[in-house]
Amino acid sequence: MVMDWHKFARKGILGSKIVLLLMLGLIVALLTSDFIPNPYNALAIGIEICLILMSVFMIVRMGTYKPFREYDGTRLNITDKELLHLLRNIDYDVQRYNEGSYYYLNGVRIYKYSTVILAGVSTIILGLDLDVTVPIFDTPYAKFSKNTALIIGAVITIYTSLMTYWNIEKYWLINKTIANKLRMLRDSIENYHQSTDKLDREVIKNFVKDYAESKETFSKYWEGALSERSSKE
Repeated sequence: MVMDWHKFARKGILGSKIVLLLMLGLIVALLTSDFIPNPYNALAIGIEICLILMSVFMIVRMGTYKPFREYDGTRLNITDKELLHLLRNIDYDVQRYNEGSYYYLNGVRIYKYSTVILAGVSTIILGLDLDVTVPIFDTPYAKFSKNTALIIGAVITIYTSLMTYWNIEKYWLINKTIANKLRMLRDSIENYHQSTDKLDREVIKNFVKDYAESKETFSKYWEGALSERSSKE
C-alpha cells in the first residue's frame, strides 16, 4: 500500500491548527482568570470557549472537502443524453463554485472579525490603568500592555497586508457570481425541458454555448488576476 503523504500532511496541518488554537485559547483563559474578578471571569471564559469551538469547527470546515452529489435527471424525467450531460456538468460546477465561494467567504469573515476583535482588545489593554504585576511574565501591567498592544498591532498589519495581496474578497465575489449565473442557466434549461414536448437541438446548442461562455469568463478572470499579481511581484 502506497502512503498518501499529501493526505497525511493535510491532516497534520489541520490537527496542528486546532492544537495551536486551543493553546492560544488556554493562554487567554488563564489571563482572564487572573485579571477579571469572580464571577465575571467564569462568564468571560465561557464566551472564550464558545469562540474557540466556533473557530475549531470553522477550521475543520475549511480544511475538509464536501462531497458533491450527482445531478438527478429522473426528478424531471430527462432522458435526452446531451441535455442530461449538460445539466450534470452545470450542476457539478454550481456546487464547486458554491464551495469555493463559501471557502473564501469564511476567509473574509475570519479576517474582518479577527481584526475588529484584535483592535478592540488592543484598545482595552492600553486603556486599562492597573497597578499590578502580570504573574505569568512577572512584568508591571504598564509595560505588559504596551508590548502586547505592539504585538497585536503588528499582527493586524501583517494580516491586512496579506489579505490585500491575495484579495480573497474579490475571489469570493467572482465565485459567487459564476455560481449564480450557472444556477440561472440550469433553471432555464430545466424550465425549457418542462415547457416543451419536443426538444429543439438549436436551443440546446445555445445552452451549451452559454455554459462555455460562463466558464470562459471565469478562466479569463483568473488569467487577469495572475497577470496582475505577477506585475506586482
